Amino acid sequence: MADESARGEESDAERLRRQLSALSRFGGHALRSDDLDSLLAEATELVSEALDVELVKVLELLPDGDTMLVRAGVNWRPGVVGQVTFSAHEHSPGGALLMDEPVISNDVASETRFTIPQVLREHGVKSMINVVIKGETPWGVLEVDAPRRRRFDEDDVAFLQNYANLLAAAIGRLRTSCSLGETAARNEILLSELRHRVLNMLANIRAVAARTRATSSSLDQFATAFDARLAALTRTQRLLTEETEEGIGIRRLLSQELEALGAGEGGRVTLEGPSTSLPPRIVQALSMGFHELATNAGKHGALGRDGGRLEVSWTKEPSEDGAVLLIRWRETGVPLEGRPERRGLGSAMIEEGLPFMIGGSCELIFHRDGLECAIRCPLPDEEAR
Repeated sequence: MADESARGEESDAERLRRQLSALSRFGGHALRSDDLDSLLAEATELVSEALDVELVKVLELLPDGDTMLVRAGVNWRPGVVGQVTFSAHEHSPGGALLMDEPVISNDVASETRFTIPQVLREHGVKSMINVVIKGETPWGVLEVDAPRRRRFDEDDVAFLQNYANLLAAAIGRLRTSCSLGETAARNEILLSELRHRVLNMLANIRAVAARTRATSSSLDQFATAFDARLAALTRTQRLLTEETEEGIGIRRLLSQELEALGAGEGGRVTLEGPSTSLPPRIVQALSMGFHELATNAGKHGALGRDGGRLEVSWTKEPSEDGAVLLIRWRETGVPLEGRPERRGLGSAMIEEGLPFMIGGSCELIFHRDGLECAIRCPLPDEEAR
């Protein structure tokens, strides 16, 4: 009897040593690993070794809240890990997830509390134990399935629950790390975009200031024209900072510049075209073009003359690199005698600056009854944007 007792104590001591070793080894890996699948795979292998049970698996609760996927496992037949799912209700062996406590079945054949899944029967499972992997919310279940009859005791439950808690902490760390990485990457993108927009805006201001000075006959004229153009740039930047996931539409951009001159849509102003979202670079360029066109229309064209009308229409056509936005600005009710002999800054910006900024073309046509501006603006495809 003494010898049997000694052998029993040695067996318990050996079992405890294996379990502590498994916890220690996994703890070191959990602190270093950034790969969840690798972490879960090692967890099942170490638990299998520590409890001397062939079959171990990790079930992950899927977003539907009703299904658990075999996310990782050891010694299962092909087609189980990553493919087989279990119900997450109280009649399932994974019911520990709902009961929030370990579930032990030392004799699966006589089990009446839940239905044994076919995959467990095919693997000849005789005894099983599972515990919840729980962080802030239940993540899944750690389950041990023994093909031989096994009487799991409180020590096994304590080991497995400690292991599941360690696993939950590791999963939480990876989630936090991933979230922080995504946030950092997004912040870097936003910072880069902000830097680009600021530099682009400053370049635009310098260009506008230089051209306005070259076409101004006095300091007062320069100040008035420059202030108006600077205000247009400011309005555009405000739009860009308020940009939503849907982007900035061309109708909103047109309305902003026309309303700044007291000429909103309706009455003698017509805006017509499909909903079109514009990337920031195109927004900045077109806003300057629309400002010059609207300013000219208010001083010399349809918006400054009784009986004048303005119709702006746009369409999108597919192209090899995405799409092309075709814009037609048409003023009527304004008698013209052809192209003016002297070209102002507004015309120069529209015919020379705008095509360069949008990578397209822009043509001013002087009809007998008013000005027409035809803009062809390539748009990048959605993936490029």
